[in-house]
Amino acid sequence: MSDASWPYLSVFGVLIACGLGLPLPEDVPLLTAGFFCHHRLANVYLMIPVAMAGVLAGDFILFGIGRKFGYHVTEHRFVRRLVNPSRLLMAEQLFARHGVKIIFAGRFLPGLRSMLFMASGVLKVPFWKFAAVNGFAACISVPTLVLLGKFFGHNIDHIKKDVRTATQLIAMVILIVGLLAGGVYLHRRQRSIMASAAGATPDHHPGAVNCLPENGGQAGRDRDAGR
Repeated sequence: MSDASWPYLSVFGVLIACGLGLPLPEDVPLLTAGFFCHHRLANVYLMIPVAMAGVLAGDFILFGIGRKFGYHVTEHRFVRRLVNPSRLLMAEQLFARHGVKIIFAGRFLPGLRSMLFMASGVLKVPFWKFAAVNGFAACISVPTLVLLGKFFGHNIDHIKKDVRTATQLIAMVILIVGLLAGGVYLHRRQRSIMASAAGATPDHHPGAVNCLPENGGQAGRDRDAGR
């Protein structure tokens, strides 16, 4: 490995590893890529495409694994760390509510990213649609983080902390919106069920109760008189 190529190869390799389950937030190698550019160890115009390739390569590998094995993907020990049956069920529910928009959101949610991308393959999302949505999101996140690392490389530790905080806030906002949407949906669903049940109840005429026999009815009184 030459001195000129090691920053690109190291960023590319670490980004793929992050996509495949390395317990390291993706923003760290992206900011580090910008840090290399800040210190003139790499060219930013080359580093951004390399970082994009590393990010998307990891995503496409996850998608391909999900596409190949389908619901049997959870039977593999390595994959279960990323997508277990309960997480796959959660992903199905998210796709049912939000469609492919959840792929775009997943790009900015480190805790859900791997699960959603692999679940995209399991749920047979068309590859072109996954690539378009995820690629568009990556075109926003990757250059932004690399450029932040380049222009503020002297203060890289603070940037990492701020980016992590912003990511957590985004995740919290999406979670709150999802909970509110779920609450509204359940409330409307309950009202719909109650309305359907009320419509299915047989109508009672106002005088129906008065027609019921009193004190056992006339038949009872006749039996008593015959004794």
